[in-house]
Amino acid sequence: MTVAAAEHLRRLPKVELHCHIEGASRASTIADLARRNGVEFPVDDPADLYKFTSLNQFLDIYDVICASLQSADDFHRITYECLEDAVSAGVRYREMFFSPGFVIRLGVPVSTVWEGVSAAVVDARADLDVGCRMILDFDKPSGPGHALEMAEFAAAQDRDLLIGMGADSVERGIDHRAFAEAYAAAGRAGLKRTMHAGEDGPAENIAIGVREFGCDRIDHGFRLLDDPALTDEIIDRQIPLTVCPTSNVMIANVVPDVASHPIARQRELGVLATVNSDDPGMMRFDVADEYVAVAEAFDYTLEEMEAIALDGIEASWAPDDEKAALRRRFESEFADLRSEYGLPARA
Repeated sequence: MTVAAAEHLRRLPKVELHCHIEGASRASTIADLARRNGVEFPVDDPADLYKFTSLNQFLDIYDVICASLQSADDFHRITYECLEDAVSAGVRYREMFFSPGFVIRLGVPVSTVWEGVSAAVVDARADLDVGCRMILDFDKPSGPGHALEMAEFAAAQDRDLLIGMGADSVERGIDHRAFAEAYAAAGRAGLKRTMHAGEDGPAENIAIGVREFGCDRIDHGFRLLDDPALTDEIIDRQIPLTVCPTSNVMIANVVPDVASHPIARQRELGVLATVNSDDPGMMRFDVADEYVAVAEAFDYTLEEMEAIALDGIEASWAPDDEKAALRRRFESEFADLRSEYGLPARA
């Protein structure tokens, strides 16, 4: 078995399935947009913006980001830039969240958000070595009416650009079953469905997502192993989890370090658990850093990390022919990297 060197892991081709454009924004860009849009910026040095120790502090900073995003050009800029940053982390394909609920309540229409985001995805596909599709995340605390409105908006968009609907923000104090109508509408429209669940809430929220809402994936899923029967179901049905270990340390504070995260046990049991960054701009920690952190925490070999990269393809919502092309490309890049680093070929 081959040791997974950090530099090698950074260059490994990757799929990322859990990344928010707002949380991937560059602090320098938010500072510039805040000045341009007349928003009070809370720190003198943009490098100090992304300092937090709790989920509530994280959400306060998120509010500053969203207040600074007011035009389609603003959303184009942050979307395009975060795909540029993805390429530098080895990402070849990304399914990425945007959360209009945070700016809708500030007076920015969802149509304005989507105009900028969708144009940036198209431009990035043409300019950069990365494929991308978007997932519209509704804000749970905004309630079921907002969720249904977002499902109806998503249903009307180009499915090759807007592929799915999800639900983000906090879990505590939220009646998740209240979103049944929104998820049913998304399903009827042919949208893929996912939900942030089991992060700072119980495994029951994961069960609601997969059993009642027809979710094709679950985001985070930290508490899955608390329910053995549900775990068996997730394994049998191969419903993927988009896991973000460092985020669970830094934002949710549910584990003290990555080595304490259940992803290793999840994968050992057969859960299709993928590795993702969540909010790489805000955490200053991208998906390549995440690969390195996971490999070091669990003493994973290069073979195991290559398997995680391939699992990202399997867990994606890309069409079958696109998945096959990605697998061929990944296998070729794996071989080239091994040759460059003087390592034996994959078995």
